[in-house]
Amino acid sequence: MSADSLWDVQTGVYALLTSTAALTGQLANGAAGVLDHVPVGTAFPYVVLGAASAVPSDTQGFSGNEVTLTIDTYSHGAGMEQTRKIMSAIYDALHNAVFAVPNQVLVQCQCISSATAVEADGLKRNVQNDLVRHGAQKFRIVTEP
Repeated sequence: MSADSLWDVQTGVYALLTSTAALTGQLANGAAGVLDHVPVGTAFPYVVLGAASAVPSDTQGFSGNEVTLTIDTYSHGAGMEQTRKIMSAIYDALHNAVFAVPNQVLVQCQCISSATAVEADGLKRNVQNDLVRHGAQKFRIVTEP
């Protein structure tokens, strides 16, 4: 596993998501609403490329990586409808998709879990609604050099 494999996968996923109109059209800041760092005051809804882990999957004649990437969706929408529609667009863009991963060859990308929750917004980013709808999706992304 190269030291950059996680970054390579994140770069490929970011490029795909920011070019997916069905997703970016739902985000407050369009393609700029796909983030890996959330500046204070970012408008809802937005998506964060979150936690990631990689496990080498080397076998005879094969050297690859199995990456698990969490993609978080944050919304202040009433109920879960907005969050789930955004998550659906992410799923449609990534599940079994074929996309470029710099310095790697994509073997497979599949959604392995999905969950939603309501959380208090401790930063009080929106005084009128201090509840955040949070969606979390985990994708298993297998690559090889």
